[in-house]
Amino acid sequence: MRVRRNLTNDRFSIRGLSVIELLIALALASLLLRAAIPGVTDLIAHYRATAASNAVIGAVQLARSAAIVHRTRVVFCPNNQGSCGRGRDWHLGGLIFADDNRNGRRDEGERLFGTLPALPPGSHLSWRSFRNRSYLMFQPSGLTAWQNGHFQYCPADSNPRFARQLILNAQGRIRKAPDRDGDGIREDASGSPLSCST
Repeated sequence: MRVRRNLTNDRFSIRGLSVIELLIALALASLLLRAAIPGVTDLIAHYRATAASNAVIGAVQLARSAAIVHRTRVVFCPNNQGSCGRGRDWHLGGLIFADDNRNGRRDEGERLFGTLPALPPGSHLSWRSFRNRSYLMFQPSGLTAWQNGHFQYCPADSNPRFARQLILNAQGRIRKAPDRDGDGIREDASGSPLSCST
């Protein structure tokens, strides 16, 4: 047996908000939003830094594996309109290609294995290594051409909390710089805190 409810006998009361109640609700919402914005901004900066460093790691690993699989020298260089740019052009992205003539530049006919996308506007990416070249070269064995060094990412606002460093050894293995002391700023291979000052 089903019980039917008679809705015609139920009473509903609709009461509006007063202007004072509405102003109080808006003030509370404004305070909550003001408290949440810095956290959201930091979260976005953290994700951008993580995405940029993961993209560089992926590009380095692609270059190394391409060198091994294709038994050729492979170069990872800063991209400037489809050719290798200068060392300060890494923010424009990167190129990964077979360097058949071993000149460190992409020439016509040299196979392109992949690219690194450009960074968000204002961000900075640098490459520093032994032998001081603007590009990274892998030999057919997967070893670098004696280029142990590091990539460093800095956000547009140069906040060191969102700086990332990727350390590459001569064998071609890459790792992220850690935050050993837990202060929110990662340290380089020598233990010094990362800095984004120019």
